Amino acid sequence: MSQSLSFLCQLSAIFLRYPDELIKQESVELGTLISLSNLSIEQKKAFEEIRIFLEKTPLLDAQSQYVQLFDMSPSLSLYLFQHVHGDSRMRGQAMVDLLEEYRSAGLDLQGNELPDFLPAYLEYASVCDPQKTQELLTEIVDILAVLNRRLQERRSIYSGIFQILQEESTRLPDKEVVHAHLRDTAVMDDPATLDMRYEEKPVTFDHASSPAACSAACTGYSGKDHVEARA
Repeated sequence: MSQSLSFLCQLSAIFLRYPDELIKQESVELGTLISLSNLSIEQKKAFEEIRIFLEKTPLLDAQSQYVQLFDMSPSLSLYLFQHVHGDSRMRGQAMVDLLEEYRSAGLDLQGNELPDFLPAYLEYASVCDPQKTQELLTEIVDILAVLNRRLQERRSIYSGIFQILQEESTRLPDKEVVHAHLRDTAVMDDPATLDMRYEEKPVTFDHASSPAACSAACTGYSGKDHVEARA
């Protein structure tokens, strides 16, 4: 069970990153690993669907769809603390602490990734002990539920991953929180709203800030904070 949860987080991190040529080259190997894993039938099916989609879809098309979903749609941001703090200084403080957790676990971020990028968070979760891994998923279950609902509305193949992650939480999503966030972010992807938000100064963070724990930040998710496209 613990190995399955770790593998589940690893797979999710792989498939939720920006598609590249490597994901196509490793598609067959990933398919074999999924088939031989201890994942449930439903979980295997969801991962196989996204694997086959990325294998069969021309790379530029897959990349374009990814950008339209996660970069150009603020309500689908894969940056966790955007859903909690928006671009406030509190987001920077929370990321500093999360980055220290990653470093303590020997995890290095890829390229210009920020600590609250969901694939990075999942990669970190995959190397933790089973109890910690489940705690990390539980801390973000409300955010996962919001993203899952948004993706289901768009009939996106990516929704299957969020459904899997959501179901691994030790608690159900808070319905009031999820509904409030869905309501309050309904106009966020409107072009006029996007133009206004892109004029805002991007978030920054430094080690002079007083760090806030990831669990405290995600637990503070109110469903009423704004989100933004990938930094």
